[in-house]
Amino acid sequence: MTRGEIPRLALCLVWLGAISSAVAQTAGQTTPTPTPALSAKPDAKADDDANKPDALNMMVRTLITVTASRSAEEAGDIPQSINTVNAEMLAQRQPATPNALLREEVGIFSPQVGTQGSPIIRGQIGNRVLYLWNGLRINNGALFSGPNGYFNEFPMGAVDRMEVVRGPGSVQYGSDAIGGVVNIISKHGESAPGTPHWGGEVYGRYGSVNTEKSETGDVWAWVSRFSFAAGVTGQHVGDYAAPGLGHIPNTNLASEGGYFDTTWRVHGKQMLRLNWIENRRDDVVSYSQSKLNPGGIPRIITPYEERGVGRLVYEAPNLGAWSRDLRLYTYFEHFRTPRDTVVESAASFATTHAVTSQHVAGGGAQNETAIWKSVLVYGLDYRSEDLFSMKQLYTAPKVGGAIGPNAALTIPNGNVPPGSYNVFDAFLLSRWRFGKLVISAGARTESIHLQSYPRPQDALTPFTVLDLSMDKRWNPLTASAGAVYGIGRDFSLFANVASGFRAPTFSDALSTGVPVFASGIASVPSPNVQPERSLTYEGGARWNSRRFSATATVYSLQLQDVVTAVTTGTINIPGIGVVAARSNTNSGSGYVRGFETAAAFRINSKWTLLGNFTTTRGQNTFLNVPLRFIPPSNGLLAIVWQSGNGRFHVEANTTGVDRLRRHAPDDELDAGFSRDPGFGSPGATNPAYRPDFHIPGYAVANLRVAVKLWSQDRRSVDLLTDFNNLLNQRYREAYSQQQLLAPGFGAVIGCRWRF
Repeated sequence: MTRGEIPRLALCLVWLGAISSAVAQTAGQTTPTPTPALSAKPDAKADDDANKPDALNMMVRTLITVTASRSAEEAGDIPQSINTVNAEMLAQRQPATPNALLREEVGIFSPQVGTQGSPIIRGQIGNRVLYLWNGLRINNGALFSGPNGYFNEFPMGAVDRMEVVRGPGSVQYGSDAIGGVVNIISKHGESAPGTPHWGGEVYGRYGSVNTEKSETGDVWAWVSRFSFAAGVTGQHVGDYAAPGLGHIPNTNLASEGGYFDTTWRVHGKQMLRLNWIENRRDDVVSYSQSKLNPGGIPRIITPYEERGVGRLVYEAPNLGAWSRDLRLYTYFEHFRTPRDTVVESAASFATTHAVTSQHVAGGGAQNETAIWKSVLVYGLDYRSEDLFSMKQLYTAPKVGGAIGPNAALTIPNGNVPPGSYNVFDAFLLSRWRFGKLVISAGARTESIHLQSYPRPQDALTPFTVLDLSMDKRWNPLTASAGAVYGIGRDFSLFANVASGFRAPTFSDALSTGVPVFASGIASVPSPNVQPERSLTYEGGARWNSRRFSATATVYSLQLQDVVTAVTTGTINIPGIGVVAARSNTNSGSGYVRGFETAAAFRINSKWTLLGNFTTTRGQNTFLNVPLRFIPPSNGLLAIVWQSGNGRFHVEANTTGVDRLRRHAPDDELDAGFSRDPGFGSPGATNPAYRPDFHIPGYAVANLRVAVKLWSQDRRSVDLLTDFNNLLNQRYREAYSQQQLLAPGFGAVIGCRWRF
């Protein structure tokens, strides 16, 4: 027996022993009663067909979604493609981050990128995908394009479920939703408390490949008109191990966070709800560019990131014919992070210390009205963003290869100036039902005001304070129209057309400095940049019967006025030196076209076969070259067995990803395409991972086992195990700059006690 097989054998023995224990307890016990869980589900219809294959949460008519229409609606009536990952799927997958939760979903490419968390949806990433928390925007006027960490800045212990709209969501939520919308829905207490009750949950998890240790704790209670839920999450992730390479440095992470939700039933069904979520990540490091300094000190260091979001909502359902559901809400968000950029020379270290803070306050109203054969959802929203940033440059002598004391402090020129980003919008969504035909249409108008307040130190020669002074307003209008038509009991067709847009951010217009993932290329102010626009056509078919469920979608996303970077010469960045400079213009155009399909077949009462497949092609039609961030074709095949009493759940799956065959010119500056991303962009001493800049394809086998060890009434103990990359496959994922190779074989063992 080899040395590497010993831990694998030990882990297998652990779960086999647990199964034996569970089997011994099964005799004489009845089927466990459902446990009331923390949930954010709307008041939904019960599923009257328990035999429908729901393991992939297909587009069944009984699946209720809230993100695509901003109200509780049957997914089968919505002419857009939707993914829903519920609490049960979350428990089985045991993801370490929100990004990891979406890795098995059709139409979503979510590479493992450590601290970053940027799912690619229909070839769009970063600020072309909109992130929501309970329907509130997380994207703001500072978010940059490309991979970012916004999506992963939430504690997993607070997540109840996740909904994804693949395709434009600008009509529903405004700017940025060109490729899709991802809505994180947090846990909260029962909306109808009823009999007084209290309970809680404790969950712990260990991952072998990166020595991950995660713990969560929840408590909830309801009595009379009040309900309460709260929880905390702690997580420490070490450097992960890759096949044949050992542990990869600068891939670790530590975070802690929590949430609370309290509801007061004011009168009848009218409720006042207050909730808050907070998360902090410490010592956030990046493998990309971690070896650029000869002494081994990472080029980019983030001491911490803090994000918090709070919301107060008044909900009043069934006020009359004019109001089926009225909501008044106000919210507040804050974010703060420092970042150190360390450049080592022969005699000294130059450390640029940058601090970014963002504060967002807003509110709005939404109402739902049922008139004749239609449902109208309409409302107003306003938010005000206060964005601040500053820089300090510390120059310290090198002492024994380390940063010495007595650093000289200066305030370098070249900084994104502080400013405000204010948005007012009004929207109307409608659904009309005529027998088997459901027609949807919507429109939104926004007024976006970007204003900067530059200081003398913000201007870097040859730019002046006047160049950084912006007072721009954009007033985009977006619209959508779609239809779903049922043919027979099980089959339906759907089609949708929708426009989208993305308003420029401070990063687009006023950023100055060297981008994190493109060493040697600096961005410079581009105050004349304008909004990006898109138009998406999509259509497909859905089949839902007692034993078979499937969906297939084809789409074409047209991009106009795309913000692209063009070379403008060189510039001298304090603390870094003379580097190439790029500014942003709206010179880009292109298309993304693709096909997405998923299916589930229930073989019998215990066995289900699942699969999905996604292929995407994108082209920059202005330069006649491939677009960036177009994922390779990929898919999943899984077989699931579940015992009749629900105590055992076993899933074996294989994920396959084709070779990345087409790359964009800018990929040749991307650290993820170099032989070693730790040395930054490909170059003479750090050539491309493959000479043609291709990323080889791969297939990875995984095994997942869940066992209910004990249950009684509302109490239970569950053992959850995941065996990932069973064959210890060596591979690299496309667009994952923080990987030398992907993680090797690893086991994740979790235990959940609900009381």
